[in-house]
Amino acid sequence: MIKKILLSLFVVIIGTVLAAVYFLGPTMGAMFTGKAIFLGHDSPKRYGNAVLTLAETQGIYADSEEFARAKVEAQAAIESADSRDELYEPLKKAVKAAGGKHSNLVTPDQSAEVDESIETTEQPSIDSQGGIVTVKVPGVNRNADVQGYADTIAAGVEDATCVAVDLRGNGGGDMGPMLAGLSPLLPDGDALFFHSAMGDTPVTVDGTSTTGGGTALSVDAKKNTNIPIAVLVDEGTASSGEATMLAFKGLENAVSFGQPTAGYASANTVYDFPDDSYLMLTIAQDMDRNGDIYGDEPVEPDHIVDDAMGSAQAWLSEHGCR
Repeated sequence: MIKKILLSLFVVIIGTVLAAVYFLGPTMGAMFTGKAIFLGHDSPKRYGNAVLTLAETQGIYADSEEFARAKVEAQAAIESADSRDELYEPLKKAVKAAGGKHSNLVTPDQSAEVDESIETTEQPSIDSQGGIVTVKVPGVNRNADVQGYADTIAAGVEDATCVAVDLRGNGGGDMGPMLAGLSPLLPDGDALFFHSAMGDTPVTVDGTSTTGGGTALSVDAKKNTNIPIAVLVDEGTASSGEATMLAFKGLENAVSFGQPTAGYASANTVYDFPDDSYLMLTIAQDMDRNGDIYGDEPVEPDHIVDDAMGSAQAWLSEHGCR
């Protein structure tokens, strides 16, 4: 009798767990692992509901009237859809309403195009002219060789006496290798924060390791924090490029030059789905070490100038860089 009771209890527990995984797996799996977990068939309805739930529970503007309207439209599309292709556009509209202009639902076809572009992604470069080392820090995809990217930057700046950090045209991507590569130049501690209704989450530099923003990475390099640093930005500097700019804001030895940035100074979380689509959702705004909060507006450099490089070189020369 006891064995039958225990067996029945075991069956009930297993059934409850499987039911929980079936209904909650897509959203809870995404929240905890970054991947939506579907037990059984990931039907268009289950897919759509998972995307919509993530947008509603995580999006920075999920309490807006715009999202409320877009949610109703997306729910109607979910109920009538026979395929995921019918859902991408209404879900994209809801995602952007919940997360703002920095958010998006990337379809499988678009995801494949991104993967193909990784091989041709611009690599960081180092140029030394006299006493000034210019490090070009381009955008980098999360699936690229992020360790090699960071190592190249770190090797170029660890022994420099003056540095120009060129973030012009850096459209973003994985912040981790950008900050890790530049970590020799940054003091230990919190470099910037992600500000949301849940609180402030730090992006931290510890020696030549970085955590809290993008891929956590370490580089084998020496610290080199007490040198003049010029940061170059333009209207093509966006997302993680803007966050990297802000990591230097508030440092006495760093000054920025160029044009106002693109205005995507916010933090995205990426959720992957089994069909190779993925959700990029804005969950926080960037906040610098001084407590200033950014977001959808362009970030102004310390000096707005047309000739960013020329102005940076002049400033560096004034500080003993020849």
